[in-house]
Amino acid sequence: MDANSPSVSSTSSSSSTVTTPVQSQASTESAQETSHSGSRHPATLRSSSQPATLRNAAFNEISDGTWTYCIDTPNPAPSVKGFGNVPIASYEEIEAMGDRKLKVCTVTWNINEKGAKVLNHLAQKIRDRNEEMDSDIFFISLQEIPTTAPTFHEDARRILEPLLHGHRLYLSHRAWSQMVIVFIRHKHIRYAIQPQPLFIPSGTVAKPVRTKGAIGVCLRLYQRFIVLIGCHLSHATPQLRVQDYTKIVRELCFTQLAKFHGTQKGHIFASDVVIWTGDLNFRVTAENSVNWNDVDKLREKDYDDVLETEELANHKSKEAAFSKFNEPPLRFPPTHKYEPDTDIYVPKRIPSFTVKIFRKKKSN
Repeated sequence: MDANSPSVSSTSSSSSTVTTPVQSQASTESAQETSHSGSRHPATLRSSSQPATLRNAAFNEISDGTWTYCIDTPNPAPSVKGFGNVPIASYEEIEAMGDRKLKVCTVTWNINEKGAKVLNHLAQKIRDRNEEMDSDIFFISLQEIPTTAPTFHEDARRILEPLLHGHRLYLSHRAWSQMVIVFIRHKHIRYAIQPQPLFIPSGTVAKPVRTKGAIGVCLRLYQRFIVLIGCHLSHATPQLRVQDYTKIVRELCFTQLAKFHGTQKGHIFASDVVIWTGDLNFRVTAENSVNWNDVDKLREKDYDDVLETEELANHKSKEAAFSKFNEPPLRFPPTHKYEPDTDIYVPKRIPSFTVKIFRKKKSN
């Protein structure tokens, strides 16, 4: 999605199913812990330059520009435990899952430094596309959150949480101007362990404004490791974007994965499923005659021909970036670049698909 245009043509959302055979810079503080203690970490451990503004003891902030909300996985009924202390579903619960697949709906949106009220557009799209976007896991990645909005993460929760009645907010993690939100359907919550969020800046130090880098979340659901990544790569050159990708893959390592596999580093490809989305900033480089404003007349060949000329296609063919990932077919107009608050593309700029959704899963 592009903040400059709230219309359907500027929306980028996708869902995918992952077969799940049935057999967790920032500190993470569970809702259970905060409700029991009623207090935050000692003031000496918190930022003194920005307010954490906790409401109902939901969010926790330890460093500047970083907030995390994480639930404590409830387990109301006794059950058999598997590796990682994860409950194993009963035969009845397995049968109730039908095809035993989990559907993941992924949404990415560069909101162009607009306030939290802009999320009402996303809320409306969720209402309009309720059946299409219905899923077991709902993953949202936001970029370019305004640094002047220290309570944006709380406002986002208030706007989005009431819409997903059958889900519970599982994790919300904000690092400066980037943020990821994960909702999980209620019936799956008890089979998920505490998620682990991690932020990797593109540079040596994260920039507070238009932060480049990635937020990764590692969680374990039904004995399967899932890694969700929301990113914002460099806008400068394709070489820098490839460098960003390489650094994120190299440094985004999770202790959960490392402990499970008995290795020193738990890299993302050690998980069962990786879903990577965000504003990748790769551009279409060749002029074309496609009229993107006339959506009804667009053909699949129009999309395929244009996508062959984008920077990312070249780097994937050279195995420089995202070569291990699969991408669902893109069948929506380019999301970059619009005139502010319009559906009109910026003149003398080739419209590009800068937002992407990739997935990778292990065999079988």
